[in-house]
Amino acid sequence: MDQARLLPKHLGARANGRVIVAHLGNGASMCAMKNRQSVATSMGFTALDCLMMGRRCGTIDPGVILHLIDHKGMSSQEVSQVLYNQSGLLGVSGISNDMHIIETSNTPHAQEAINLFCYRAACELASLTIPIGGIDTIVFTAGIGENSAYVRHSICDYLSWMGVFLDNGANTKNATRISNAGSDVDVLIIPTNEEIVIARATYDLTNSRPRADR
Repeated sequence: MDQARLLPKHLGARANGRVIVAHLGNGASMCAMKNRQSVATSMGFTALDCLMMGRRCGTIDPGVILHLIDHKGMSSQEVSQVLYNQSGLLGVSGISNDMHIIETSNTPHAQEAINLFCYRAACELASLTIPIGGIDTIVFTAGIGENSAYVRHSICDYLSWMGVFLDNGANTKNATRISNAGSDVDVLIIPTNEEIVIARATYDLTNSRPRADR
């Protein structure tokens, strides 16, 4: 995770504290870290689990799947299509899987989709404080996390009981540090660079094994 490498630049010694990275985009996940090492994650057996995403449902009652099969006559392939491609922001809003488009809409379903996305993100973030024993820093990243001031504000508003408070001006400007001076929790925006993380991991892997022809 590139954010772990960059944290000391922004936080100094606090980079080794209790950090939750919220990767919010068309795909979404969270990672809880201590000493810049992953301790827990929102990800499950498949990409469907946990957070609501652009087209994926996130965590749902398993009874919904049984209902679709038993009462709607859907095949497993049809259920899979619904859960992977027709749910999430797209399914709830009925408009798009693009948060920017949804935010510009004034339809009730669009607002419902945003509210549900933020609520689920706040719930998961709060639950990830358990394995790391609290929280010192929240890092927002990815398309929605980096660009939607409204989503960040809504999520952090749910977490005010944890001492999370934003500087509204900094949040609106997508500044690097968006928590205010009175916040007990640092809140940052750090752009993601998944390609460089993959490249570094590939380099480390290919250079850690002795070549057979040596």
